[in-house]
Amino acid sequence: MMKNAMLLTLLLTSAALTATAGGAGSPSAAATPSTAPQTTDAQTLAIVAATQTFLNMLNADQRTKGQFDFTPQQTATAAQFKGGMNGQATFVGEQYGKAVLSNYPVSDVPRPGLTLGSLSAPQRTAAMNVLKVVLSPEGYQKVIDIIDSDQVLSESGTPYDDGTAFYTLGIFGTPSASAPWMVQFGGHHLGLNAVVVGPNVSLTPTLTGDQPATFTRNGQTVRPLGDENDKAFKLMNALSAAQQQKATLSYQISDLVLGPGQDGKILQPEGLPASEMTADQQALLLDLIGEWVGMLNAADAAPKLALIRANLDQTYFAWHGNITNPSPVYFRVTGPTLHIEFAHQMVDRPGSGIQANGINHVHTVYRDPGNEYGAAWTSLK
Repeated sequence: MMKNAMLLTLLLTSAALTATAGGAGSPSAAATPSTAPQTTDAQTLAIVAATQTFLNMLNADQRTKGQFDFTPQQTATAAQFKGGMNGQATFVGEQYGKAVLSNYPVSDVPRPGLTLGSLSAPQRTAAMNVLKVVLSPEGYQKVIDIIDSDQVLSESGTPYDDGTAFYTLGIFGTPSASAPWMVQFGGHHLGLNAVVVGPNVSLTPTLTGDQPATFTRNGQTVRPLGDENDKAFKLMNALSAAQQQKATLSYQISDLVLGPGQDGKILQPEGLPASEMTADQQALLLDLIGEWVGMLNAADAAPKLALIRANLDQTYFAWHGNITNPSPVYFRVTGPTLHIEFAHQMVDRPGSGIQANGINHVHTVYRDPGNEYGAAWTSLK
């Protein structure tokens, strides 16, 4: 994936947009997104227009299946679903009102909304255009790459519903330039939640993942989350031996700690604080963070990047695993307004043609402790 030089420039200069906020370890009032620089009304209007265009193309039955009420909550809750080959396995999803967030296949954790496979070609184009307006070009391409990876997995033969046709779009509330509403899109290894509240747009929580993590499309090698992986290794190898030791966790983690069902929880800071990094190392950290925050369109990402830059000294980088790329690793970045985790899954599927070998199956999560599902703008946090 092409490096986003404009995003890196924005990350490195965003300190000018806001004053440094205090309070280590948990979100502070000064770091609350409600006090941050606001996005443009034009961007919100574009999102509203694209979403309304999609809704206008649906028939009455599709509207019933694709549009739901939006009721702000204090936090999402964990919900259990029965699925698997025998229908008795338990899978955990995160429920926010009628919306469901998960990185399991939709046959194990159903998502409310309309699947891409159920839409006509024009409707599907309109659905994807909603994502194009919400996301940055890089963010949209990442979504396409994740979906394509899942299609490769599906074509290898799976006992569950995955692949392009099962990715699901749900609209919660009525598209509005003032009242809160939400767009949710996801499927196996992807979960996007875009909450729109006037000129403010949030994209947390976000789940990204892939299996296989590397595949071929039109003769080209594709790595949907390759930049996340490579930038983390670059940062880790730019640290001194003493810094690496401080960044390294003393225990092993095999999957996301604050994945679906863990909304409202905050981990204590662990690892190496950015305050102990050089300017060049901090730039690498910001570039890594941008892989998640920069999935959102530039106008709506700007205030979030400004807050992250302003609170950089309270941001920590933690690592577990080898420092030679490629290797199966876990890392996280935590701060007052962000929580990012990246975890390789040690999962092979015998007979499927997909051999994970520790690096071919990835889960990631991006949260904002003070603004999950736009709660900072709906007066619930």
